[in-house]
Amino acid sequence: MALEKHILCGPCLFDDVTKDAGKWCTNCEEGLCEDCENVHRKGKTTRNHKVISINDYHKIEHVSISQTCVHHGENLEWFCKSHDEVLCIVCVPSKHKACSDVIPISANSANSRQSTALSDLEETIEGSLRKVKQCIKNRESATKEIEKQEQAVKTMVLETRTKINGQLDRLQEKLLLELRSTSHNCKSKYIKILRKLKSTEEMLTKLGEQTLHMKQFSSDIQVFLGTREVNKQIENEIESIKDVIAAAKDYELKVTVHSIVKQLSKEVAEFGQIRVSERSIKFAFRDPKIDQAQNRINVSTSRNISDIKLQLTQSFQMKMDNEIDITGCVILPNGHLLMASYKQNPLIEYSGTGEHVRDIPVSSTILL
Repeated sequence: MALEKHILCGPCLFDDVTKDAGKWCTNCEEGLCEDCENVHRKGKTTRNHKVISINDYHKIEHVSISQTCVHHGENLEWFCKSHDEVLCIVCVPSKHKACSDVIPISANSANSRQSTALSDLEETIEGSLRKVKQCIKNRESATKEIEKQEQAVKTMVLETRTKINGQLDRLQEKLLLELRSTSHNCKSKYIKILRKLKSTEEMLTKLGEQTLHMKQFSSDIQVFLGTREVNKQIENEIESIKDVIAAAKDYELKVTVHSIVKQLSKEVAEFGQIRVSERSIKFAFRDPKIDQAQNRINVSTSRNISDIKLQLTQSFQMKMDNEIDITGCVILPNGHLLMASYKQNPLIEYSGTGEHVRDIPVSSTILL
């Protein structure tokens, strides 16, 4: 295991004091010793910063997340919903002046850990990793098959060789050398693809771990920006793998024994010929985001209430002493149901599975 880099306290270094950091502020992106951490938590502008342990920081320190605009060098603080683009203070008036839905990143990243984008990223990593593993298995199987075919050809050559006299030894050796060379070339092509696939497997596994750690320990803005950057890395890698798989071939080794050799003629010039037939593999590397993209086909913004179809997903029986009229119902953030009764004063709270939680007395009739 590689030794982890020593982290020093940033504020102490500012005062030319060298002190080990025990914590890391993901917002300030610097280490904090125990004293500086206490000050950090008390400051009005820093008390809500996300502070994690140094051990947790080591899990995300190699997750590359840029919070600076590559065009203007300013901090990325804005997000354009229309163009799905993060912006700095210079980008907004220069390129997005007419956009009506430019909002602060902080407003859009508050729920980034529960965002669809992060969930899609995790699903993309998992799906890509699964596809790469399938490709590796396919290529390993093809490699074993070419070895079986090599052995079958070699056996056939040797069995034929036993039926002819010793003057064909040279021609036999020539053919076997050709067989080994051809087989080696075929396997070399398989191995080249396997190396690429295994490299992608390692990268996706690492990105999966980094994404998990980013989700657990990074700030909201870092999660938001990191999700985008990791997605770009995966998209580039997927395109590369798709090209590799599309160009991959399966090879089949066979031998054609010269007819004159079978007749034991002394005029034979060669023992046989090694033939390699190529065919495109049937296994295609499908982009795991295609299904997600198909589910996100642009939908017309003009909707009609008549097009909305309701579907019953759950029901439960309410236990009560007297008959009541339910005049309204809302779903609380914790998933519970809050119901109002026209005939009774209390609000009635039920869990999402139908268990009665409590009655909430009110002073007058409430319509939800």
